[in-house]
Amino acid sequence: MSESPAARDPRGESSAAPGKWAVLLTVVVMTFMSTLDSSIVNVALPTMQRALGVGASQIQWVSTVYLLVCCAAVLVFGRLGDRFGKVRLFQAGVALFTLGSLLCGLSTTFPMLVAARVVQGVGAASATANNMGIVTEAFPAEQRGRALGIVSTFVSLGMMCGPTVGGLLVARLPWESIFVINVPVGAAALLVGSRTLPRDAVRAGGRAAAGGAGLAVLRDGRLLANLATMFLCFVAVGGTELILPFFLQDACGMPSDLAGLVLTAIPLAMAVVGPVAGALSDRIGCSWPCLVGLVVYALGIRLVGGLPESAGVGRVVALMALMAAGTGLFQSPNNSLVMGTAGRESLGLVGSLVSLVRYLGMSVGISGGTALLYGRMSALAGETVTSYVAGRPELFLAGFSFAFSVMAAGVLVAAAVTLANMALARRR
Repeated sequence: MSESPAARDPRGESSAAPGKWAVLLTVVVMTFMSTLDSSIVNVALPTMQRALGVGASQIQWVSTVYLLVCCAAVLVFGRLGDRFGKVRLFQAGVALFTLGSLLCGLSTTFPMLVAARVVQGVGAASATANNMGIVTEAFPAEQRGRALGIVSTFVSLGMMCGPTVGGLLVARLPWESIFVINVPVGAAALLVGSRTLPRDAVRAGGRAAAGGAGLAVLRDGRLLANLATMFLCFVAVGGTELILPFFLQDACGMPSDLAGLVLTAIPLAMAVVGPVAGALSDRIGCSWPCLVGLVVYALGIRLVGGLPESAGVGRVVALMALMAAGTGLFQSPNNSLVMGTAGRESLGLVGSLVSLVRYLGMSVGISGGTALLYGRMSALAGETVTSYVAGRPELFLAGFSFAFSVMAAGVLVAAAVTLANMALARRR
């Protein structure tokens, strides 16, 4: 589509809030920390399990409870942001997240750690429910794609850097370090935010007007279609993020430090492509970059899924970078499309929907990717398989290829939804 930025924006603002880039920097710091914490814990779980003396099924709650709390609370905080002020809720979230991080670092028992992760999750939900709404208000329509592209990039960087950063910290420091590192950064973000973030405007119209606007947004077919494509994209992100480290270490035989280095190709590619995609969408519209990004992402997933165990590092890095470039090209314009459907009175709700869809997609991708991988391996082995089978690399490669093929198909479904949405928009 060739819609102009102003045509996409129902609010029609022509000027940005003062200090818009400072606002963006403040928001992305917290965004990065919260998404990093959704993935950094996994690599430290075995160490935590030994230190706290609990079983494998119990220690998984340290990771799971954070995502569950985020999913349960994010929509509530989005509506509260619309009613009482997005900046207030964002800053409260930063404070709670920082407190939760400190409590995690001070935890000496398993129940204490889980409770602290609940506090962390509540803080993350409050902040991420309102981050995109703050950025959307701070930037004019003609720069919004670029700004949201940067936010999307830091979301992806946080998710993909988690295992690498966590591995480096746990290898050299106690497991508590993965939480304590958030404390000074969170405190600094809170202090800077008090100076850079704008004051919340007083809303007129009361509860009924805000509720009516929220219901109207949720009936918007364009919004629902764009959220559906986002969900399918993040299902693939969650699944590939889970499986790729096993492929690199178990099938390819890479040591953990080399595997971590190879995996940085994904966040690096996204860091380059994300802002470029946002700027491109500001010029030509969002729909075409979304469509092309999804097709490239599906192609990249399929090519990575076809890699043999003997694949060289250069080939693996190149194909993973292609895969990451596709999702980077998609996410920034998709966020711009979603946020462009919201009026000022419902930016918090729509921003919280983005966070909810992201968390749900990642959760489904992680559980679904595991089921696809080991389900296929079990079917071929004729018995239940729950890990890499030594001496039988063909089992893992078959499951790896199958899981990635299914995820690529899901992304192509998202591309088809985007294409249908474009066709419907032309008829209006």
